[in-house]
Amino acid sequence: MPVNTVAWNRLRYSLYAPFSDLSEKILRKARKQAITQIAPIPGERIILIGCGTGMDLEYFSKGIDVVAIDISRAMVTRAAQRGRLLGLSVDARVMNAEYLDLESELFDVAVLHLILAVTPDPIACIKEAARVLKPNGRISIFDKFVPDGEDITLARKLLNLFTNAFFTDITRHLEPLIESAGLRIVKDKPAMLNGEFRTVTAIKSTEDTATKQDLASKVGVN
Repeated sequence: MPVNTVAWNRLRYSLYAPFSDLSEKILRKARKQAITQIAPIPGERIILIGCGTGMDLEYFSKGIDVVAIDISRAMVTRAAQRGRLLGLSVDARVMNAEYLDLESELFDVAVLHLILAVTPDPIACIKEAARVLKPNGRISIFDKFVPDGEDITLARKLLNLFTNAFFTDITRHLEPLIESAGLRIVKDKPAMLNGEFRTVTAIKSTEDTATKQDLASKVGVN
């Protein structure tokens, strides 16, 4: 019987919601690094997928239109409150990250922070994020992944039996997820714990090479 399910995640994150902000001192620098990498600008539409209590909202400027979704109503309520306090336009909704009830190609930017390692089906999650992005849209990823080309050790698998039930999966690789969604990584930086956590910027691939080069230049890729 699988431990990491939508129903279990909805329950546990509803319970965690009142305490979620306690981790912000640890995560603040990495969140800011991830948002800075995607260089959001006023007038753009952004979707926060797995928004939690909306801690990423602090790093957006006014004039950005934000849709924030989470599986937990308790998290969504707090994200909406945070948006109002910051004076941002935030449409907060209860929604499953693996089945977004949204039309395709609506957003300029998708933010996937600390969601790909907790959702039961990360491939479905990242594919949905790519689907709702406009052509050449950007995705910001901040999470923990097994380093490129590294096998998952037995010790890691055993520890994951606990972490996956109560916190997060620590056995996932990023590259297969990126490939499954037809994305292209343009920035990949270590963030925390000697690179265990990374901040990644990816672009929704198109056939327009010139446009890709323009977007890469925008996010600072040489």
